[in-house]
Amino acid sequence: MTHEPQTIEDMLAADEEREPLDVRAALDAITRSAREGDVVVTVDLHGKLVGLELGPRAMALRPAALASRVHRLVDEAAEAALAAGAEVLAAVLDEPVGLGLS
Repeated sequence: MTHEPQTIEDMLAADEEREPLDVRAALDAITRSAREGDVVVTVDLHGKLVGLELGPRAMALRPAALASRVHRLVDEAAEAALAAGAEVLAAVLDEPVGLGLS
């Protein structure tokens, strides 16, 4: 009997069968926001920017200062989103999930 390697599609299908759908939905629903002044950023679990609010004072900032603030807030929100994802996984795995963040 020959064993052929699984395709990525086969592995993903097998993972979907093993993974409870509510866990996937919980992870997909995670977003976190960070605010400084009237700049608010929202990211998803992957750290992808999914929301950006800029108030009048933010628009008065120099471009480099605004970019720096947005970047810093995205990093802050992404760390919080990862921590939330780790909490979801820890509940499913019934053990702490280390993120290795410093």
